Amino acid sequence: MSYTYFAATLPTLQFDAEPTMTEEDFRERCREYLTPADFAALCALLENGETANPYVARWRNNETQLRNAVARHRAARLGDASAAEQWQRPHSGFDVSIANAVDAAFQEADPMRRDSAIERIRWNIASELAGFDPFSAATIFTYAIHLAILIRSKAADTEKGIARLHGMRNLQAASEE
Repeated sequence: MSYTYFAATLPTLQFDAEPTMTEEDFRERCREYLTPADFAALCALLENGETANPYVARWRNNETQLRNAVARHRAARLGDASAAEQWQRPHSGFDVSIANAVDAAFQEADPMRRDSAIERIRWNIASELAGFDPFSAATIFTYAIHLAILIRSKAADTEKGIARLHGMRNLQAASEE
């Protein structure tokens, strides 16, 4: 199905910019314009629900590979590469560009920049999955992922992150006593 009008009305999203709307507003617009099957797939995409939609399946497969690579790098940074095994999830195929991008992201010393680089990888994966038709359901699904990335990034708070880190260190110190 082509969503020419709907796709053309969506505000442009740019990585590291402010989100143009809330997820709730976006869902309401999608409910109005998408077919029931595409809307159900969009909801499954955003809520990690069940769907047979091929875009969602490809997204989840790539996201799993990305998360596995991140878990391996984080475990290696902690000095226990074998600890990552418990966090590995199965996925089909192997995209070397995802592995290389995660390797590059972990070259970044600053944790916030590293997380931003990982979100950029997600952004790019979603963009590649959109394909060449700017009015397709895949483009709308990509928009949903991009919007979720912007919303998540905006919610990141350095002070809360530092407080959380100190809390984790305090828990670790208490458990070692």
